[in-house]
Amino acid sequence: MAWLRSRRAALFAIFGIAGAMSACLPLVTRAPYFTDATTTSERLNFATKTQSPAPVVTYGQSPGCSGASANATLVAPITVGTTTEYQWNAVLSPLVASTTYCYSVTQGGSDQLNGAMPTFTTPPLAGTSSYSFAVLGDWGAGTTDETSVLNQIRSSPAQFVVTVGDNVYNSGTQSEYGDTSQGNVYTSANWPIGQSIPFFAAHGNHGFTQNLPYLQNFPQGTVVAASGGRLQQDTYCCISTLGTQTPKYASAWFAFDWGNARFYVLEAAWADSLGAYQGDFQAHWNGPVTGCAVCGTELQWLENDLAAHSGTSLKFAFFHYPLYSDDKNQGSDTYLQGTSGLEGVLANAGVKIAFNGHAHIYERNKPQIAGKPMVSYITGTGGASLGTVGSCSAFDAYAIGGGGTPCNAPAPTNSSQVFGFLLVTVNGTKVTVTPTDENGHAFDVQNYNF
Repeated sequence: MAWLRSRRAALFAIFGIAGAMSACLPLVTRAPYFTDATTTSERLNFATKTQSPAPVVTYGQSPGCSGASANATLVAPITVGTTTEYQWNAVLSPLVASTTYCYSVTQGGSDQLNGAMPTFTTPPLAGTSSYSFAVLGDWGAGTTDETSVLNQIRSSPAQFVVTVGDNVYNSGTQSEYGDTSQGNVYTSANWPIGQSIPFFAAHGNHGFTQNLPYLQNFPQGTVVAASGGRLQQDTYCCISTLGTQTPKYASAWFAFDWGNARFYVLEAAWADSLGAYQGDFQAHWNGPVTGCAVCGTELQWLENDLAAHSGTSLKFAFFHYPLYSDDKNQGSDTYLQGTSGLEGVLANAGVKIAFNGHAHIYERNKPQIAGKPMVSYITGTGGASLGTVGSCSAFDAYAIGGGGTPCNAPAPTNSSQVFGFLLVTVNGTKVTVTPTDENGHAFDVQNYNF
């Protein structure tokens, strides 16, 4: 066995993890990935074929990859297609900021990664002013375009990913999320061994009704607790769009720090059949509702956290419904606009950029709150079918989609120039937003000095 592991290690060193894994597939049914990252801990998520015994994650600073271990906790048995699998996560702690670690996963003494020892680097210390992150939206559709976008993110300098919702299509089931051999997210093509950057995922309207898989797949327990946020199922009621219904929906909002910035991952989504924009507004952004304990708590939490971090130099917000949109079918959410709406709450508290999805286009919008520099972006081009630019409003600085007439932009010659993500680079108070298509080409690059 020792010679075999040495042989595998040599293969990885020569050909890299991806090349070696093509000939030596892992036993995990979902390749490991990180959520819930802080300077002292990260949460590793994966799935296996068997429930007992619990897997063990061994980790340490690279290149040793040992010195500490953590028993994985069973999240739930899940069904992918017709197969029962077992979803796990393990909190790796204590860790040291800005340090590269590597790890292995065993279950019952069996190496679940077939010799691979992926690496990850922990977030930097508070105040660090140079780093990059990716913003991804409306993905998880199982398309080749999505695969290309995810590959571009992995090859970019992004240190973490924040999504703006619609993380899987169409309904949010575990079968749609899938595993190494099927589904729309966790296939080997989209999710190879060696995922190294953590995900912080906002909720979207797709999967809003069937929300338990979202909560299971993107746990953020440490950052939620630290920020006083919420990531759980709650009973909603007593608003006009629900009538007498009392559904259980995910309450999903939290904040985290990375370097010199505060990041707000917000719930601005709702069930399409029960009010959409209006339902979201009534439940989340219109204050307390008699009889509904959770209604309005997101707004109160956000206002309190923004006030508590008034001295933070950079703040970014991420949520699904778009403040401003020229998409033909998914237009602006007027309930969120203006000085008295969510837009004003964010802009007046010093948030510099709001990132949105829902509309399957790329759009950059001008600041709309007088005297405040907050711009908003739509990045709904992560892999689901593209939308159409239907107009060119005064707020619209640049927009392209899968059809229609671009706004202040050259017309794409094919859809691969539209599918993509945003690479955001921070250098002190200077922020560069680089939209990047699935081919790796940058466009509409903007430099801000906040």
